Amino acid sequence: MTARKKVKIRNLRISFISITYGLAILVFIVRLFSIQVLKHGQYTALAQNQYWNLSVIPAKRGDIVSSDGFVLAGTQTHYLMYLEPKKVTDAQKVAQALAEELTNVRMQEQSVNEPESEPLDPEFRQAYIFQDYYDRIFDDLNSDLYWVIVEHDLTPLDKEHIESLNIEGVGFEEEPVRYYPEGSLASHILGFVAFNEQGEKQGYFGIEGSLNGDLKGKPGRILEERDALGKPILIGGYKKADPIKGRDIYLTINRTVQYVVEKKLKEGVEKYDARSGSIIVMDPYTDEVLAMANYPTYSPDVFDYDEEDEDAHRKLEERKNLAISQTYEPGSVMKPFTISAAVELGLVNPQTTFNDKGPVQYSDYVIDNWDGKHHGIQTIEQLLEKSNNIGAAWVGHQVGSQNLTRFLTEFGFGNKTEIELEGEDTGNIRDYNTWTDIDLATISFGQGISATPLQVLNGFNTIANGGFLLQPKIISKIVDEDKEIVMPSKQVDRVISKETSNTMTNMLIKATESGEAKYFVMKNYKIAGKTGTAQIPEEGKYNAEKTNATFVGYLANSKRFSMIVKLEEPRASIYAAETAVPLWMDTADELIKYFGIPADLPTE
Repeated sequence: MTARKKVKIRNLRISFISITYGLAILVFIVRLFSIQVLKHGQYTALAQNQYWNLSVIPAKRGDIVSSDGFVLAGTQTHYLMYLEPKKVTDAQKVAQALAEELTNVRMQEQSVNEPESEPLDPEFRQAYIFQDYYDRIFDDLNSDLYWVIVEHDLTPLDKEHIESLNIEGVGFEEEPVRYYPEGSLASHILGFVAFNEQGEKQGYFGIEGSLNGDLKGKPGRILEERDALGKPILIGGYKKADPIKGRDIYLTINRTVQYVVEKKLKEGVEKYDARSGSIIVMDPYTDEVLAMANYPTYSPDVFDYDEEDEDAHRKLEERKNLAISQTYEPGSVMKPFTISAAVELGLVNPQTTFNDKGPVQYSDYVIDNWDGKHHGIQTIEQLLEKSNNIGAAWVGHQVGSQNLTRFLTEFGFGNKTEIELEGEDTGNIRDYNTWTDIDLATISFGQGISATPLQVLNGFNTIANGGFLLQPKIISKIVDEDKEIVMPSKQVDRVISKETSNTMTNMLIKATESGEAKYFVMKNYKIAGKTGTAQIPEEGKYNAEKTNATFVGYLANSKRFSMIVKLEEPRASIYAAETAVPLWMDTADELIKYFGIPADLPTE
């Protein structure tokens, strides 16, 4: 190889090495620029996360309080238990001790909450709970973590027992927990609190659900500088933002009235062997809800819903507020609304007559009276007394589809009442342009239309208070640390005149005193009310053996309260006059005593 060729090869090697080193330096410079300039914020945050620790301080949830000052939903201080694995020297011993203590805690809880009818084998359950705790704690203690949550919702007594074990690396933080001092009282109004998919506590159903944003408050934050072992640095940085308590919600619900209503409803559902029942009590002049109850009920502080549980669907259904979420065909309680429309339009008066000479055909369908009886020439007043279907259909045809739809809508049907509760249904009124003659006839006496019990009672309040549709009200005020928001009553519409209201009240008094419910009516008080026995539609037909029984009414003179009683499928009797009416009267008697309402008539 010639000397020139050797020099050329050496120069090529030097050039290659120079280029390689140059590229390496360029890559280093680019990488350094990326770290120090382009990704400066990202790496700064990563570094801070390694020596700064963020802790969340849960906010205390606002209270829910009755109108007479009793806390229906409050907050207790329970504790979150955590471990600091790097402080534990004997993982097996600590896991054993903590698993035994926590198992005892959960066994005591389940012995209280477990239904007596379905007991589980205690030894099997205890072994299962222990093993679950032991495995989780042991795994946590052997992990490369500085801090790990072991359990939520421990009582002060639980905390005291665990602290007595003197285990290094075990700590506690305060954790606000929802509790309900009155047990299941007003549970469908209150709703409940449970963990959502993000592991955060959230309100569901009722006030807890609809006003979750007001109730939950704002959590606090603690940001502190820690060393490589995760311990706070004595002279390190420390920042704290205190939690802000949620707003307190004051209801219009009267605790005593609610208790009376729930007690009577439970007795009534069991006595008449009904599938379920609802009672609502309101002030017809303010539309304040004084009580709202459903049975079966549930305990809001126990939430054990599991999609794989055979009873999961039933448990979830029990938590729904049937008074606002379950629609049904109300039946004859709709007749006063049809007649109110006709009276307001000047089409009929109490003495207007119609001829009840037998079944009537509409659109190739035949309608008849509920008892199959016919009475010849009858007045509108007698129509209500006998709850005459043929007469109601006749009145409906005088009013017409368009006008009847307008009045029913103005009475609040087909739309949400906008009560401050989660889960309200709208009910349904079909477009009047699609109605046939039979539709107009049946809707006039409460079939082919759906409503909630609240809508029915709210419509009756319109008749009782002189003709004004109001928005139902269940919240009286919202209070936080520095202000109080009073919730006023809201007038939605003027539906009928004062004269029509008085006319309807007088006819409803006679309907109660002389109608099918007369044997159960209180003698010393004038009650303006109406029964409704509605057959339940199944597969396109009405089942004659299954009914929804309703009675709705108010004290005609004092009008201190109005009330609806609705029983779903009572088996003792399918008729409202024999089930819903006596339950209404029995409940009203207790409320009259509580309110101290003087009798309308002298005692015989």
